[in-house]
Amino acid sequence: MDRTLDDLRAMVTHADVSAPSVSQWNVGMHVHHCGLAMMNIGRGLAKSTSPVPPERRSVPRLIVFTLGRIPRGRARNSAASAPTPSIPPEELLSLLDQSAKAVEAAKNLGRDAWITHPIFGPLRRDDALKFVRIHNRHHLKIVSDILTRQA
Repeated sequence: MDRTLDDLRAMVTHADVSAPSVSQWNVGMHVHHCGLAMMNIGRGLAKSTSPVPPERRSVPRLIVFTLGRIPRGRARNSAASAPTPSIPPEELLSLLDQSAKAVEAAKNLGRDAWITHPIFGPLRRDDALKFVRIHNRHHLKIVSDILTRQA
C-alpha cells in the first residue's frame, strides 16, 4: 500500500497532463479518484456493523481478485468517488494524506469490518484493503500510459 501511495503522490506534479487516447481523465483526476476511493473504503470499514452480509460470488469479483487486475473500461465509478477536473496539487496531497490515515486505521479494525462495493457486493476488511491496492495499481498504470502518450 505504501508504494502505491508514494507513486500517487509523485504523480501530483503531473496533475494537468492528459492523453485523450488513453483516458478522458487527466492525471490529477486519477489521483483524486484514488484518494476519494481510499477515503470512502477506509471510512466505510470504520462505520460497519455486524453481522457481515454474505459474500456475493460473481465473475467480475473472481477475475479482479484472482488476477489482481481491473480490466480497463469495464466499470464506472460511484458518485462518491467521482473526481474533479482541476484540483490544486496541495489539495491532492492533503487528500492522499487523509485517505492514507483512513486506510491505515482500517487495518486495525476487526476482520469482520466490511463495506459494500457497488460491483462486488460485501467485502470484508482484508478483501476491501486488497481491492484498494488493485484499484490504485490500475489507475497508476493508466497514469503511466497517459504520461507516455501525452498530447
